[in-house]
Amino acid sequence: MCQTAAAPAIYVFGDSLVDCGNNNYRLTLLRVNYTPYGADFVDGATGRFTNGKTFADFTAQLLGLPLPPAFESLNLRNFRSLTGVNYASGGSGILEETGKVFVR
Repeated sequence: MCQTAAAPAIYVFGDSLVDCGNNNYRLTLLRVNYTPYGADFVDGATGRFTNGKTFADFTAQLLGLPLPPAFESLNLRNFRSLTGVNYASGGSGILEETGKVFVR
């Protein structure tokens, strides 16, 4: 991480391409908190739909920021001190039908 960040924060909205683990905290079948997901990630499976970092993670690092945490994992009392949040959720979409098959 750079000594001086190029931006004050990063906020991520999207689907499984940038989900960093929000689905781990939701009642859904769309979870990837098991092997082989995260095989190349330093902490192992984190809920990312990839074997490593997402492009949102790389963007945060390029801006000199820490990886934005999953919104669902946060204690909202400390929200003002964050340098970003990831709201993305695998299976999300703009159509009402998106993801309905996967919700219990």
